[in-house]
Amino acid sequence: MPLLQKLTNNAKKAFPRILLAESSDDRVLKAALSISEQKIAQIVLLGNERQLSHRLDKLNHDSQHTLDFIDPQDEILQGEYAKLLHQKRKRTGLSLDKARELVQQYCVFAMLALESGAVDGVVTGAITSSQQVLSNALRIIGVAEGVKLVSSFFLMVFDENHQVYGKEMLFSDCAMNVNPSAEELAEIATSTIKSANELLGMTPKVAMLSFSTNRGVEYEQVKKVELATSICQERSLNAEIVGNIQLDAALDNKVLNLKYPQTSFVSPANLLIFPTLDAGNIGYKLVQRFSGAEAVGPILQGLAKPVNDLSRGCSVQEIINTVVITANQCA
Repeated sequence: MPLLQKLTNNAKKAFPRILLAESSDDRVLKAALSISEQKIAQIVLLGNERQLSHRLDKLNHDSQHTLDFIDPQDEILQGEYAKLLHQKRKRTGLSLDKARELVQQYCVFAMLALESGAVDGVVTGAITSSQQVLSNALRIIGVAEGVKLVSSFFLMVFDENHQVYGKEMLFSDCAMNVNPSAEELAEIATSTIKSANELLGMTPKVAMLSFSTNRGVEYEQVKKVELATSICQERSLNAEIVGNIQLDAALDNKVLNLKYPQTSFVSPANLLIFPTLDAGNIGYKLVQRFSGAEAVGPILQGLAKPVNDLSRGCSVQEIINTVVITANQCA
């Protein structure tokens, strides 16, 4: 069974409450209708129920949805959420008046709905900047216990014409950490391996990518990847790990044997750890555009509760796929 179908089935069994915060965008409403009709998750829309119901009917007259709504203009909720935000952030000097002001922002309101337990997960970012989504998630939701760094991954899903190296791969980190240190790169790899094992049920074969393969090149960029690889290998993670390694060697075993004959790793890798955000973000978009791969994500890992950030260029199907992953994170 394809991985996305398996994850969709898991989501249907868990059936968590997922808040879509950007109901002003028709892509979000179309995704909400589809998710509701397929019974993938209980979708909650942020907005006025009467106004949104009118727009939903215009999009699909035959829709038999069972959507829920949270009105961000509800004064009682605004008061409750302002108090919650004040309580969480008063040590940083946030006043109750300032909290009341911040709650007027839909992204802040959505995170507080999650923190309060009104919903189980949040998906947003179709019209909101990643910086705003991530900063509010960190301030309000916070990091999971034992986590040192919040990071992200993309699940890259390939059609039958582009499966030379497998049906699915994970790319990390392509959305959050600009220039991670060796220790941070090891944390990113550790979190992504955990996501592969626990969330996706994949057996991770990890390539710590570099512009050099198994050579002591006197560049800080290469040394960083070498050290990150060593840290990961010392942790005895539930994964095969190779690094530092170039992309061609990570995917083609003939190239790997030529460039790194002493390794026991067998290509292709299915989990690629990129050394910088530049490389990761450019890399996933190149693969997406040239191969037509579905890029599901960025999926955030390391937060205390599930929040995921859409690309502002996302399609309806990409919103649906992100909800599927978020629902699995809630399970």
